[in-house]
Amino acid sequence: MSATRTEILKLYRASLRAARGFETYNFRKYFYRRTRDRFHDTLGRGSSMSAQEASQALESARADLDVMQRQALVNRLFAHNRTVLEADPQYASGARRANL
Repeated sequence: MSATRTEILKLYRASLRAARGFETYNFRKYFYRRTRDRFHDTLGRGSSMSAQEASQALESARADLDVMQRQALVNRLFAHNRTVLEADPQYASGARRANL
């Protein structure tokens, strides 16, 4: 099974979408960073990997996506009170306040 660039990008975008599905700020940022780092380190070097290694990395990323989607659902079901960072949209998105 050969992975094309479009399949890899589609999986990358789906993983980022699943990471955004977490209600908890810390989980959301952790899974976003983990996804970005994994794809840039492992799947981003594409040509230096053998076909079998690339296939295994892609299957592992798909399995992680399934787990992330299930965990995001559980996280939304058992949401807690929001922290100060989560309550303020400017902080939650990573933007800084201009008038500090």
